[in-house]
Amino acid sequence: MTSKTLLVALVALLVFQFGWGRSNTPAGSSNSSSEKRYPSLKTQADQFNQASLTADDDKLVELTYPKLIELVGGREEFLANADAIRSEMESQQLRVLSATAEDPKDIIEVNNQIYAIVPVRMRMKAPEGILVGRSFMIGVSEDRGENWKFVST
Repeated sequence: MTSKTLLVALVALLVFQFGWGRSNTPAGSSNSSSEKRYPSLKTQADQFNQASLTADDDKLVELTYPKLIELVGGREEFLANADAIRSEMESQQLRVLSATAEDPKDIIEVNNQIYAIVPVRMRMKAPEGILVGRSFMIGVSEDRGENWKFVST
């Protein structure tokens, strides 16, 4: 394994493991109640993941938090960055096999926006085998949880 491949794999594992040894669901609530309150959150998170995996750029842009796209310089720059990440992963013989949204955590409302942490279970193929880990996304809704936009790590 080259040092660059090892570094990319280690960074991916660290990102997957970031912060997920505990549950911060607010007292008196549960993950199942968040799914009942915001049924489209997990569904749209999985749509975002599938768009990433299949390089469905139109869907990826549609489900990405607009301010993120703006911050990186607009749609074309955002998509160029996505292509660069895909190319780098391919050059390192890394491929995400699956990314599945898990029950949302830490849902809060601030100034008419709802924010949710959505854990994602990922499987990645590397030259040495299959890596399994967790990442997370931040979901943002501006319409009481009907539609969600995401920022992914």
